[in-house]
Amino acid sequence: MSSPATAPPEGPPRKSKPWVAALRSALPKNRNELLVLAIAFGSSVGGAALMDLALAFFRPLIPVWLLIGGALFLLAIKWLRSREKVPPPPSSPQGLPSRVEPLIGRDAELGEVIDRAVDRGFVVVRGVAGIGTSALAVNAAWRLAPETDRQYYADLRGQDRDEPEDTTSVIERVLRTLGHPLGSIDDPEEAGQEVFAALRDAGGVLVLDNVERWSQVEWLPRRVPGSWVIIAGDPKAGADDPVPTGVAVVQVGLLDPRDGVALLRSQIATDRVEADPSATGRLAGLFLRRPAIAVGIGRWLAKNPHVTIATLVADLEQGAHDRTLQVLLDMQVRRVRPAAHRLLALLARAPIAELGGDAAAALAGVSMREVEQAMEELSHHGLVEKVRESRIRVVEAARAIVTAPDDEWKAAWQRLVERFADRADSFAELLPRQEARDWFEVEDKALLQILRTRRPAAWAAGPLWRIADALEVWFLLEQRHKERREAARALASAAKALGDADVRATAELRLCLIALVLGEPGAAQEHLDSAAGLREGVESWPAQIHLARAATLLATGDEFAAVEASLVRYGQALPGGDAAGQATRWINLAVLQIRRGQVSASQGRTDEANRLYTDALGTLVHALHIARHAGDVNAEAHARELLALVNWYLDRAHDATAGWKKAVQLYARSGDTIGQARCQVHQAATLPETRRKEAARLLRSALRRLPATGVTTALARLRLATAEPRNARAQRDKGLDALSPWDGIAEPLQVTEIRRRLLELDGLPSGP
Repeated sequence: MSSPATAPPEGPPRKSKPWVAALRSALPKNRNELLVLAIAFGSSVGGAALMDLALAFFRPLIPVWLLIGGALFLLAIKWLRSREKVPPPPSSPQGLPSRVEPLIGRDAELGEVIDRAVDRGFVVVRGVAGIGTSALAVNAAWRLAPETDRQYYADLRGQDRDEPEDTTSVIERVLRTLGHPLGSIDDPEEAGQEVFAALRDAGGVLVLDNVERWSQVEWLPRRVPGSWVIIAGDPKAGADDPVPTGVAVVQVGLLDPRDGVALLRSQIATDRVEADPSATGRLAGLFLRRPAIAVGIGRWLAKNPHVTIATLVADLEQGAHDRTLQVLLDMQVRRVRPAAHRLLALLARAPIAELGGDAAAALAGVSMREVEQAMEELSHHGLVEKVRESRIRVVEAARAIVTAPDDEWKAAWQRLVERFADRADSFAELLPRQEARDWFEVEDKALLQILRTRRPAAWAAGPLWRIADALEVWFLLEQRHKERREAARALASAAKALGDADVRATAELRLCLIALVLGEPGAAQEHLDSAAGLREGVESWPAQIHLARAATLLATGDEFAAVEASLVRYGQALPGGDAAGQATRWINLAVLQIRRGQVSASQGRTDEANRLYTDALGTLVHALHIARHAGDVNAEAHARELLALVNWYLDRAHDATAGWKKAVQLYARSGDTIGQARCQVHQAATLPETRRKEAARLLRSALRRLPATGVTTALARLRLATAEPRNARAQRDKGLDALSPWDGIAEPLQVTEIRRRLLELDGLPSGP
């Protein structure tokens, strides 16, 4: 996405990759084309609502903005167009870390954790940092499930040292740990159901380590028959985030001084421990009751065989007890080689908490071999710890004892950012292959953290824009719209800081698209206005802003003339030879024909409505031909979904059913789970009364993929209330919540009608 004005000046020009060329239209005349092409398809249909109301002999306006979700995949990502898509394989489950042996002084607590897990199925191993909650939880899990294929472990520490992972990020981590492909799952209730299904009667154990807030894990099922869940850490029990009283908690306290001595004996020779019983006793009483500190002391004494325990105690007593580990690590730092010391200082200053070897090598500007040697040395001295996927994390107490000079840090940070940008480019080109998925699964949070850099330097513009593009591709492929929004907001902030209006407009249009996907028309309008405001005059708007305006107008009202004018301007602004853009234009023309047909039908002008539907049919056949010629699977899926809808209006039920079936297959190929969900809502709406159970099954499956708000979600709730009358009131409330983004703003007749019908559900029975 970088323009010539903002690209890094140094080095030879990079060879443009096909997907990068498609994503990064950086020049002012066409910067945002990618995003609004997606919005164009988003403005093509929301047929779920139409199908439902058509069966009730009322044909209101179709919410045409609802096909936005996932349209970006093949419209502009040209490297994906030529490949056959298959559903992504699930991630590999992650087993437990090695057990701590011997686990000195924790026999009683270990037995209690196991007993509580067996009795309740869910147990929290709670204690302050360094007290040994992780070791206790892991050892208990090994006892419960000794087979590695039944072990699941996730370390919930994130890339931001100052802010714990939020619930959505934890959900993603847990689902990946269980080998579950994410799709669009971010609803805690649904995620809890997935965990329940994955563990039920499996004899497995799920350990979530380093939990800091109860809200991170409160969504988990409290009991899973045949499996166990163990939470380790110090989840805060504040007024806003309390641990429920019914949850089984094993509180881990300080070690007995005798056990602290036993732990020390496991690391140094017995004669040193027994040489001065008085000094050893003072050491145990003051410093050996927390396992992490005891291990640090043992490690230091092992490396300093000529230092007596009495001397060490005297040194430690001079400092504050809450800084004991920091004092010990400071002693260790003095023993490491300069190269390792330099790497530690750079790692400690980096705003990314964990780095792999490749990134660490870029940060330090040395070879992988040199980094591996330095990391091994730092790990040996207890200054860093190896975490998931062979990554390195600086021990918290070590951060304050090393400092990287500003000049050296600036150069190191530039190397790291540029390396991440290059890797993001390379792996985005390989998507959706598993090796690329594996890389993004590990590094997407680090990329986000880089993109959030405050006060970025001028040289960072090009790398940051490339990182943002790669994240948009990855998060869209994963249907992770929350992270898409985070990345787009970070992009907008960085572009504003660097004074790049074109990139900022791209970010605002991306935010507009995401808001429409999530059923937030008011927010979409605000972002569209921001994007348009960055361009002087309507005549200077690129094609994509016109298209975004059409989509947003359709989401907030029924101004067909204004929509048509925006689409005309869009067609005029399209560059020659843009097949994807032309397919988009024809699909949107068909949408307007369908919408006008619905208006005519609702007013009793049946012949006019059928004529408009027939015209739309011809338009869509032409659009389908263009989309297939261009290799746009998503464009083809949208066209087929609309064709099926029109066929249903024209009483061609067989053609409609076949069309939705084909559309579902195409959406599956591109990974568009929201598109699949819409088709399921269509199909449920066409089923007769005698097949209510099948309709309910389809609707529940669709709701697992749909966002919490939006017209399709509201329609699915309305249909589910009809299929399951005993739950009508609950579905009514959820359906009205799905329409809440339209509260207080203009709304299409479609939204008004759905709201009315939801309110009428008060008259249906509820309860068993």
